[in-house]
Parts: sequence; C-alpha cells; structure tokens
Amino acid sequence: MKAVNSWLVRLLIPVLLLAGCSAATYEYTSSPVTGTVSTPLFQAEFTPEKEGTAYFTRFRLNVKNLSDTAMEIDWNQTAYILDGKSRGRFVWADIEPAAVKEGTIPNDTVEPGQAFSRVISPLAKVAMAQRSDYGAGKDKPGLYGGILPPGENGILLAIKAKGQLLRKKLVVVITEEKK
Repeated sequence: MKAVNSWLVRLLIPVLLLAGCSAATYEYTSSPVTGTVSTPLFQAEFTPEKEGTAYFTRFRLNVKNLSDTAMEIDWNQTAYILDGKSRGRFVWADIEPAAVKEGTIPNDTVEPGQAFSRVISPLAKVAMAQRSDYGAGKDKPGLYGGILPPGENGILLAIKAKGQLLRKKLVVVITEEKK
C-alpha cells in the first residue's frame, strides 16, 4: 500500500505543479482592422497596434487634409470612447503632463493636402515607468500604454476646419479569445 501511495504522490505532484503553472494565452483581434471616416474636408484612420506584445496597447491616428485650407486637431475636445462612453483624453510620448492635467494640449495643424500621423494611447490606460522601474520590461522611464480592453474602442475626433468644429467617431471592436 505504501508503494502505491508513494508512486501516486510522485506522479501527481509534477502534474499538479505543471497544471498550476501553465498560464492561459489569449489572441487579440480588431474588427475592422482600421476604423475610417471620410468627409469632403478630411480622411481619418484609427488603428489599434501591438507594441511587441500579443495584445493591443496603443492606436495610430492618421488624418489627411483634403481641403484647401489648414485644419487643426483639437486634442482637448478629442475623446477616447470605450463601449460608447467617453473615457478621457489621449496622450503620446512627448506630451507635456501639465497640459493634459490643465486641458491645454496644443492643437496639431494639418496643412492643405498634407497627412498627419501620431501614435496615441488613452490616458486611462497609460502607466508611468519611473527611472528605476524596469520590472515591466521597459528599459527607460516614460509613458507606456496598458492593455486595451475588449469591446468597442474608438475616438471622437475633433477637427477645426473652415471655422467649424467637426466631430467624427471612428470605432474598432477588440476581441480577446482564449487559445
């Protein structure tokens, strides 16, 4: 009886350890791959991106000015949308933290016929790595986008053009599927 119990314990311990240590893996996808909008004045694309990870951490916003006058992206009026609700502003690598806090983010100008592109992250999903915080695999201090949640992710883009404030919503649906 002791030999059977000993054999059973030797078999079960490694099996339980392996089962307990195996982590579930997930696959993240976006549908559509890119959210788009087109008006007589501009075209815009909003695409989630993976930054060397299996999950989405940021978005790329591309705006092309189709008009004959300069236009501005108003970042203070532009919002991150999650499941139909506004969840705050977007930030990026070189943004001034005080401008975000005070709501004085400078507009970006897009000249006639020109294109603008920026990698942005929702402020609500950003982590700040300190100089000595290398635990998350980040080799320098700064802002790092967190995991974008499954569901409807979008941008309510605010463009000032020809004396008007135009607001257009671009949306993608991020899904998380266990492999």
